[in-house]
Amino acid sequence: MRQLSSTRRSRSALLVSLLVFALILTSILAYQAIDAERTHRAAAQRALNDYASFAAWQLNQQAGQEILGAMISTFIVPLTRVQSNDPKSWPSPAEFRAASLQPPAPAKYLDGVRFFFRFDWRDSSVTIAGEQPSSAVLKWVKDTVSSAPSRFGTPPIRTQAFGSADRSPAARLGIIVTNDSYVASVDSVDGRLRVVCYVISRDYEGKPLVTYGFETDARKFVQPLIDSVLSRSMLLPPSLLRGVSRDSVIAVSVLSQASAKIFHSTDTWFPTSYMKVETLDERFGRMKLAVALRPEIASRLVVGGLPRSRLPMLAGLFLLTVGLVAAAVIQLRRQQQLAQLRVDFVSGVSHELRTPLAQIRLFAELLRNGQLRSDQERERSFSIIDEEAQRLTYLVENVLAFARSEHGRNTVIVEPVEMDHEMEAAIDAFAPLARVRRATIRSTIQPGLIARVDPRALRQIVLNLLDNAVKYGPLGQTVTVALEGTDDKVLISVEDKGPGVPKGDREKVWDPYVRLSRETESAAGGSGIGLSIVRELVRLHAGRAWVEDAPEGVARFVVEFPRESARLLDTAPGYHPQSAGVGA
Repeated sequence: MRQLSSTRRSRSALLVSLLVFALILTSILAYQAIDAERTHRAAAQRALNDYASFAAWQLNQQAGQEILGAMISTFIVPLTRVQSNDPKSWPSPAEFRAASLQPPAPAKYLDGVRFFFRFDWRDSSVTIAGEQPSSAVLKWVKDTVSSAPSRFGTPPIRTQAFGSADRSPAARLGIIVTNDSYVASVDSVDGRLRVVCYVISRDYEGKPLVTYGFETDARKFVQPLIDSVLSRSMLLPPSLLRGVSRDSVIAVSVLSQASAKIFHSTDTWFPTSYMKVETLDERFGRMKLAVALRPEIASRLVVGGLPRSRLPMLAGLFLLTVGLVAAAVIQLRRQQQLAQLRVDFVSGVSHELRTPLAQIRLFAELLRNGQLRSDQERERSFSIIDEEAQRLTYLVENVLAFARSEHGRNTVIVEPVEMDHEMEAAIDAFAPLARVRRATIRSTIQPGLIARVDPRALRQIVLNLLDNAVKYGPLGQTVTVALEGTDDKVLISVEDKGPGVPKGDREKVWDPYVRLSRETESAAGGSGIGLSIVRELVRLHAGRAWVEDAPEGVARFVVEFPRESARLLDTAPGYHPQSAGVGA
């Protein structure tokens, strides 16, 4: 037995170890999946940020070229007429304005121009053509232009628009104008965001000669230029957009150096983390070009899209695994408890069977060896052998009935039975067993009650109820048995003088192998199957069995049978009116 118990414990420990290992493995897999999802998401987000950076760089490059090209096309006409040795020939601001706005196609970025000007570096004088600016605006323009050489220095000669670097006599009338000579400054003056665009022409010594320029509304100047850039460029490769319109994916914004909004490509800005800002060169007022990717669409730029969070699924899987492990542990514990109950059952049944067998063998040997001297002693020995044989038969029938019930093979063969006669016969059959515990059986039998029951099953029910009452009650007690009836029920009750059954255990006592803690601690033996057999047989008769309080505070066990109720009997599980099988 100890070896078997040790083997079971080893198997249980192994199973628990496997379950814990499965839980740990599931946890590791869940962590790895979450980490992989996090890594994948981080990589996808880096890719989207790289796309935003690339689009911002593209916009910066093309916007700078567009602004430079716009200023060159505006200033080229007056610059062709500037002769370094003949200031009188320099075009006036009015002529500059007329040439810039000359049809057939004046540039849209000039729609917001308020005035054109010429700045003479010889005397720092400013002449105006167009709307007369306020003194603050005029001062701003003059200060901006005059500070340009100190801010930008003398640009290296990389590209000559006019003149010759070898200073040949034919080029004495020429001037030096490079790409670095064109400047656009942005500032807020008099409550308006303004842009002043100008070009500084120099002689061959690098000294400024004359500057032409204009002042305009910043938004009206920037919008057509950026629109032109966006009309020619998608900013991202078409293979990335995959047929999606750029405006639904990208939002472009132009801000001043002080972050005042100059231009916005869409009605609403995308609140997104996928935004990058590029800053134009200082010669273009350090305007900021921001590019943002719409978060709902940005995931389409990544192959496979942004990974969805697997946390809910993994959490569910983890909880499911925990639940399965917990259920397995609970089931394992219940199996161990059931195994222990079976061990106790076998031990109890062995003890119960061994006692009457020992008595039978003892008195049989006394009789065979002739050791009993008187007829009275021999008669008493025969009586004990008969009582113990009845007791043994009762125990064996109980075990067989329990085995059939566990396999669902218990059946009853019902017939109309006079209940008072069957009850008296069962009580008489139990009388020898009651004498062993010095118990007295007092019965109250209502005559004339007829019910459709299986006589053998009824006898086994009564014997088990009486055995339970005698076994767990005090020595010398009086057990009360009652048979009574109503219009449609027949009730059998057995009341002992024991301590009763607590309310919390009144359903549990009908389960197999169950013995209350006080019963397991007492000297009374038992297999723990008697009451479970009672409930099973009563159920097969479509009846009920329960425990209730008796008037004197002790427990009363009650079983109920239908009284001549064929309809109920027909629906009872295991009911076979014509069955010829073995009864309970």
